[in-house]
Amino acid sequence: MGGVSGVSEAAQQADAHLQAGEYRQSREVALAGLAAAPQDVELLVLAGRAGVELDAEDATEQLRRATELAPDNAGAWHYLGEALAAEGLMDEAGGAFRRAVELDPSDQVALSHLGHTSAATGHQEEAVDLLSQAAQSMRGASTAAISLVDMYRSLGQYEEALAQAQRIAEAEPDDVMAALDVAELSLTLGRIDEAVAAFGRVRELDDTPGLEASPEALAVLEAPAPAREEIEAALKASLAEYRRVHADDRRLASEDILG
Repeated sequence: MGGVSGVSEAAQQADAHLQAGEYRQSREVALAGLAAAPQDVELLVLAGRAGVELDAEDATEQLRRATELAPDNAGAWHYLGEALAAEGLMDEAGGAFRRAVELDPSDQVALSHLGHTSAATGHQEEAVDLLSQAAQSMRGASTAAISLVDMYRSLGQYEEALAQAQRIAEAEPDDVMAALDVAELSLTLGRIDEAVAAFGRVRELDDTPGLEASPEALAVLEAPAPAREEIEAALKASLAEYRRVHADDRRLASEDILG
């Protein structure tokens, strides 16, 4: 593998394997290229990215090396952040994502990741601000938009959580989890009519067993306590179980939008 053309060809091949999900082949080609050109940034990034997918011990160091050799390479910082986050090193990951965004403000995925690392390190107000910025520019049920609903809910800002959930539901009318968020948050805020309508939409979209409550049961919430409290408790338990069953599928699907 001689000269620059050989290195470039190796990078093209490694990238093609990576895009096809052939991580082992991608890593092997990238490593072979690095044997001839150990300081090639593109090959270091490709080897590191494939290595992260394969849990290779040296993947993060290869990405670190890439940022050292090319400190203004936004992509290298982005992928280093993902590698560090995968290792649970959220403070360092946040620093890498922040640098990626500084170098490339259009990288909304890095901005979203920075919001998540801020949340993970206890900086909730910053996380809300960052996720809000990312959600505004990413379509539909992006992980930023979904996480923003959860962040507002965790902070007790139910009006803001509901408004965000409604935006997702409008953008993704067939997203059952968006309808569920609207139903739950409307219920929390005592907006019975809105909860009934959203709950009905959930049932239209998905008839999976586990959501036993009905719109009629929701309507009874207008009754005096203790009947209202008893029904509300049963409904919340039913919704919680339904969310547990479906939340992982929704979040996995949202990753396709990020990509």
